[in-house]
Amino acid sequence: MTVNDYIQQKFQTFGIQLSEADLLDMCLTSKINGEDEINEDCHDRVSVAMAKFIPSLLLRATSINESSFSMSWNIQGIKDYYLFLCKKYGIALDDATSVLLGLNIIKDIAPSS
Repeated sequence: MTVNDYIQQKFQTFGIQLSEADLLDMCLTSKINGEDEINEDCHDRVSVAMAKFIPSLLLRATSINESSFSMSWNIQGIKDYYLFLCKKYGIALDDATSVLLGLNIIKDIAPSS
């Protein structure tokens, strides 16, 4: 299975279709050729690239209805998957991504001594 096939199938489980540009972005981020075979050596890099790509997916529409065509995807599932990948690979959440995920942000504004 190629890297591109692996990435597409992982996102298809959430009902998400990726464009060639999406795949290219993830492959460039992971410094991998999408036509290479997925293996143990590149799996972690590909997973981190997928995690870093997910916030851009959260900005997209979650459902599309046109004439007789309808498409939607599991936004909560992809959010949960993103948090799983971040925890697994030690990826820190920034404030903007936390807002996209609907997480509460608590900051200590007390003056430091």
